[in-house]
Amino acid sequence: MKIALIGDLHGNRAATLALEEDLLRTQPDKIICLGDVAGKGPCNDFTCDWAFQHCHHLIAGNWDVGLVSRMFPKDVPYWEQLGETRLQKLADLPLEMELTLSGRRIRLIHGRPVMRELIHMSSPREDIDQLFIREDGTRWDVVAYADTHRQGMRTITPGLLLNCGSVGNALGLPLCCYAILEGDDTADADAPFEVRFRQLPYDRAMAIRDAEEHPEIPRIESFIREVETGRYSRH
Repeated sequence: MKIALIGDLHGNRAATLALEEDLLRTQPDKIICLGDVAGKGPCNDFTCDWAFQHCHHLIAGNWDVGLVSRMFPKDVPYWEQLGETRLQKLADLPLEMELTLSGRRIRLIHGRPVMRELIHMSSPREDIDQLFIREDGTRWDVVAYADTHRQGMRTITPGLLLNCGSVGNALGLPLCCYAILEGDDTADADAPFEVRFRQLPYDRAMAIRDAEEHPEIPRIESFIREVETGRYSRH
């Protein structure tokens, strides 16, 4: 079983098109979106529609939740781009899901709003541990999330924390980033389990042109700088 984990498309049409082309090469059995299909970038209707059309499962990210709750004034163009039908689809998304692969219980979240604050690979162990503990005291074996826009993986005793990276707003590397999980679709804990990170070039000039055509979107200049450099710019 091969599962593509994608997240943080953020209205980046060019990066999403590059992702679509690469998925035709990698041929995953399932595509799971870890949230934030819209917001920040200019082509939110496109990326939202693409995610609902192509992904087998979607969970809500902090931007998805914020857009549904109208976190911006009414005159911000997100509402016109998305429309009520798309917003209702976003409102119906769960905040997390679970799957089993090669006998491993895998928790899938976006990050926020399930987490209060951003957790990075370098975060203190006590902050990371809370992501692995169930309410009944049992543990997940793997926690996969998005939110920070940076790919990464860290082993926890016992367990594995991984971030799939961002399709449309990657930091560190200004590329289209996602992850692939591969393993046995059984409860056999002795079966191999593999994590692969994909990093793809995409037409960033197209993404910048799209953004420049929507100067009314809040902080669109910051989005352009992040696409150009891979450096967070909204301080």
